[in-house]
Amino acid sequence: MDLLSTAKALAERVEAGASKAKVPVAVCIIDVHGNLVLQHRMNGAPAFSLEISQRKAYTSALVRVRTADLAPMVQPGHEFFSLLAIGGGRFTSMGGGIPLTQDGEVFAGVGVSGGTTGQDMAIVEAAVR
Repeated sequence: MDLLSTAKALAERVEAGASKAKVPVAVCIIDVHGNLVLQHRMNGAPAFSLEISQRKAYTSALVRVRTADLAPMVQPGHEFFSLLAIGGGRFTSMGGGIPLTQDGEVFAGVGVSGGTTGQDMAIVEAAVR
């Protein structure tokens, strides 16, 4: 698989969905080693959306779960409570990050940011389907 080609196609689907929803976003794809593959910010997306999309992609790629699914696991007393405090702040439990899989194996993570958490989740989930 050509990860860059996959990332470009996914970013195009994210942008199409975001345009349809009239929500300018940033999208980021990170490989399972934490390396940036692609990052793109639509015109009008908040500047901070670049950083947040990267954190969502990084988290979903390295932890291998949807970032929204982490929220209950990072609460005090739960198994991933310390996750958000480690890694220099690179991890997040904000919804909008999804691990990308092929043949049951995670190969990257994608993160979307720029709208509400619900909008980000809907855009990224539609793009990955």
